[in-house]
Parts: sequence; C-alpha cells; structure tokens
Amino acid sequence: MKEFATLDKAIELAQQGYAVYPLIDNTKKPPKGVAGYQAATSDQNTIFAWFKKHPTYNLGLRLDLSDLLVVDVDMHEPTKNGRTSLVQLFKQGQTLPSDTHIEGTANGGLHYFLKYAGAKVRKVDVWPGIDLLSDFTVIAPSEINGKPYEPLDGRTLADIKPAPQWLVDKLAGQKVNWTSEYACTTHQKKYTGRLLDEMVTGTTQGNRNDWLTKMIGRLFVTGAEPETVYELACSINERFIDQPLETKEVTTIYNSILKREMKRFERNSIRNSRIAG
Repeated sequence: MKEFATLDKAIELAQQGYAVYPLIDNTKKPPKGVAGYQAATSDQNTIFAWFKKHPTYNLGLRLDLSDLLVVDVDMHEPTKNGRTSLVQLFKQGQTLPSDTHIEGTANGGLHYFLKYAGAKVRKVDVWPGIDLLSDFTVIAPSEINGKPYEPLDGRTLADIKPAPQWLVDKLAGQKVNWTSEYACTTHQKKYTGRLLDEMVTGTTQGNRNDWLTKMIGRLFVTGAEPETVYELACSINERFIDQPLETKEVTTIYNSILKREMKRFERNSIRNSRIAG
C-alpha cells in the first residue's frame, strides 16, 4: 500500500460526508482507545491525527449514517460459497445491480454497496456465504495479509445504486426463501436451534462480557467437549460481538465457567454414586 494512501482515502471520504474510523493494520479491529465504528467521524482533524501517526492502519466505514448497505459475499467454506448463493438467487429472479459500487475483499469475496434507508442490521449467513451489513464495514484501500480491498471497474461510492425491492423486503422480515430444494423442514425449534439463533444475533460492546459468559455456559449445556466450547467461544467473539474482546479475556471467562462446570459434574457424580449404592 502506498504510504498515506489510507489517510488520503479517509480524507476524501470525509469530504464527501462519510464517517470513517481506523482499524489496526492487517486486521479488522479498532486500535485501543477507539470505540470502533461508533467513533467514526468526518472530522478531518481527527482523521488526520489517527492516520498520520499510523499510515498503515486499515480503514473502516460507518454505513448507517449514510444509509448504506453492504451485501458481503464470502467464500470461506465449500458449504458456504456466497457466489453459489448469488447464482441460486439469480435463478429465482433476485439479482443485485451489477453497476453499483463493488469492492473485491482480501479473502476473494465481494462487497456490494447499495443505498438502504431501513433499520440497522448485521445479519450473518442470510444465505450461505452472504451477510447483510448496514452498520459498518472494512473498505479499500485496507489490506489483510498483503491482500487488498479494491474497487472493481473504477467505480466509487458516487455510483451506488438502490437496494432492490426483494432485498428490502428480506430485511423488513418478509418471506424471501430458497426454492424447495433449499427449504428447511418446519419443526419446533429446540434448545440448540434457539442457542444458534441468539448466537448469530450477537451483541454490542456494552454487553459483551455478560453475553459471552451466557453463551459459553449454554454451550456447555449442549454436552459439547470443552475444547469444542472454547473454539466456538473464540469464533463467536470474533464474528458476533461488536468490538470483540481480547483473546485473554475470552480465555478467562471460559476458564471460570469450565471450573464451575467441573464442580457441577463432580457433585452430580457423587450424588449418582450414592443413589446407585
């Protein structure tokens, strides 16, 4: 990345009225002392102070203040290929405007930028490999592991097109399903289903410790192995908490609950042995 390219882009966006914020270089995390997207601003003095001292910082864009929506198309896993999901949507006549501003992401995905004035959302895997974001996003010229976010076809935020009506309906909670081959069988939602729904909904910065504590406790209730619970806890923290906790904090919470669960297991074992005897 060219030195001060991020600063130049941040100032350019601020001049256009967009609110931006810094992210630690090579990550999607804000630096210490910056409250993530909630600290986003178009004040050029603040932006200059952020990026002049750290020219290799990545750049975040606050979406809700500008009535923007990002359709985040990922290809992290074979079973969650966002481009395959786009093809399935296309077959149903549900397409995204190809002439809107689109950025290639560092992991080979796509960010479709659209105009959207609805309520703030952050919905993960609305379709396999496709997230819908209207709160914040990483934007070019950010880089992850040397791979850049970059605009396609020379378009800019000035080229953003309105979100199609079918997508607005989806965000408003109206029914927009896959064809029958992708439909899920309707059944009563069980404990694990409710847990997964709550997990994906996530939480905000002010409630993250209590929320993650509850999630870890409920994961233990499923009977999963402790190693599985820890791996899921780390993943939940990274993906579903607005401004994730430090890993050491996640570990501290996990160890505390693990200790509690072990004591409970010991008490139940003693009680059961007495009953059996």
